[in-house]
Amino acid sequence: METCRKALRLRRARDRSMRRQNGYSLYIMAEVILKNLKKVYPNAESKKTKKGEPQKKGNLQITDEGVVAVQDFNLHIADKEFIVLVGPSGCGKSTTLRMIAGLEDISGGQLTIGGKLMNDVEPKDRDIAMVFQSYALYPHMTVYGNMAFSLKLKKVPKDEIDRRVRQAAEILDITQYLDRKPKALSGGQRQRVAIGRAIVRDPAVFLMDEPLSNLDAKLRNQMRAELIKLRERIDTTFIYVTHDQTEAMTLGDRIVIMKDGFIQQIGTPQEVFDHPANLFVAGFIGTPQMNLFDAHLARRDGKYTVTVGSVTVELSEEKQQRLAAKDVAEQDVVLGVRPDHIMLCADGVKGKVDVSEMMGSSVHLHVAAEGKDVIVIVPTNGAAAHFPAGSEVNMIFGGNVAHVFSKETEKNLEW
Repeated sequence: METCRKALRLRRARDRSMRRQNGYSLYIMAEVILKNLKKVYPNAESKKTKKGEPQKKGNLQITDEGVVAVQDFNLHIADKEFIVLVGPSGCGKSTTLRMIAGLEDISGGQLTIGGKLMNDVEPKDRDIAMVFQSYALYPHMTVYGNMAFSLKLKKVPKDEIDRRVRQAAEILDITQYLDRKPKALSGGQRQRVAIGRAIVRDPAVFLMDEPLSNLDAKLRNQMRAELIKLRERIDTTFIYVTHDQTEAMTLGDRIVIMKDGFIQQIGTPQEVFDHPANLFVAGFIGTPQMNLFDAHLARRDGKYTVTVGSVTVELSEEKQQRLAAKDVAEQDVVLGVRPDHIMLCADGVKGKVDVSEMMGSSVHLHVAAEGKDVIVIVPTNGAAAHFPAGSEVNMIFGGNVAHVFSKETEKNLEW
């Protein structure tokens, strides 16, 4: 029996080796499908909720089953796609990742990886590798030992272990650190080791839970670029969790924005930036965040206009068509305009500068206007733009950059 098992391990190692090309592995298709996924933590409190009357714990729903951390989660991740789950703390993104990894039980719905149902499959049998926020390196082992450890547990042949470890070390540029222990490495180097430990397993899916959050700003930027290069080299399916929208926008093929256990929007970074589905997405994506005004949407002679204060702007033809297709009625709305889409002019929405922030190539003005704190980005054009506190300014925006949201549902009226 042991001879058969050894032969099977050797055959699998050869098969994996044959699928390797140009320094990375070509693996089995890794399409991941999450269908109506749900996670409920049993309520420890003795007080029961009345049937049919869900309550709230913080921002999460409480039912008779318990606290609902994730619900109605539907996502189809294509093979070799880089998906980023992003949202504020407590939105359910890490819980979702842990359900995919098998570290959390699935309360409802289905999870399939490569066409196989994974709801009750042990984590070690899911052909996934996970990189944690805390690195989770063994302090008494060298870098080589840390990277080789999981392969030794699987009883992979020594020459295959050595080849995989050195290949991953070369990809991550940590070959010179293989004999060092984690305490002798910087934060960025430790994170590379943690990623390398995942690479050597040659998984179908990489899971990353906020891997850069422990690094300083400079290292985060550097490691973000390294992850983009790494993705191009190993070309596998990535599911990445972060609360940092910059990471989400720069890394993901598509991003999934979450709030209170629900998906708010799924799309490419450009799609969610240009066409936010609701007020939450509009405020969460973009730095500085989108300015929001109380406004009125009117329709005169078949044309839609928005009025803020004494300024009326006609929406672009593209927006006219989308609103007309939905037969949107005249109503009070929330108008969203990004800071870099607002221009200073001689006559427009009037405001007074509260704070002026010099950012080098631009100045960020915090302007009190229409009862709101409005941020305007003004390019310096080589000469420092001077806007002392108390300066009066006038602002205007184009009809092609205005986003119109319902006051009642908070949804984008165009979509």
